[in-house]
Amino acid sequence: MGVSSLLDKLFPGGKGGGSEEPPWIVLGLGNPGAEYRNTRHNVGWWCMDELVRRTNVELNRKRKELRYAEADLGCTQVVLAYPRTFMNRSGLALSYLTNRYKTGPEKILVITDDINLSPGSVRIRKKGGPGGHNGLKSVITALGTNEFPRVRIGVGNPETSDEQVDHVLGTFDPETRELVTVASIRAADAITMIVNGEIDNAMNKFNNNGEAPKAK
Repeated sequence: MGVSSLLDKLFPGGKGGGSEEPPWIVLGLGNPGAEYRNTRHNVGWWCMDELVRRTNVELNRKRKELRYAEADLGCTQVVLAYPRTFMNRSGLALSYLTNRYKTGPEKILVITDDINLSPGSVRIRKKGGPGGHNGLKSVITALGTNEFPRVRIGVGNPETSDEQVDHVLGTFDPETRELVTVASIRAADAITMIVNGEIDNAMNKFNNNGEAPKAK
């Protein structure tokens, strides 16, 4: 087998000399700055950190609005990206990537926290509204559609709507943090399946009707 044929087999439609396909864009939503690192609103970045660790890439591509890296996740080329904007302007970072890579919404995967899911839950959807999430609102506005897949990680709901901002910008107690950390790792497993063409299998495996796994 020639080198070109071998590359085509390893990277179908990508690096092997055939027609170049746009890569998947995996965008983790969060707020920049050390003060937000451990907050509920940044669990999308926790999952991104796990993906960066697994792919062993360096986030050496930096712009004012984002930092990112190209990587291979399974047999699929992906772009792993962290917006450097605040949450409600996440779409600005995504717009740069979609213009650069010509990736369509069906191959843009957004990772986000979700207050409507219990802490530690993972939920995959192929499309949907923002559900009150300002980061998703910004992404939907930038793309002009809500038909893109997303992986949501549950962080639990505040007791009243008046507490929502303080809740998402607050931190976890140790037991809940452990649940959510495990969920971010499970979400990374799900993302690997999704970008490799197994979104339905991932939904069957990881969607759990909002119920978090029991703490051990």
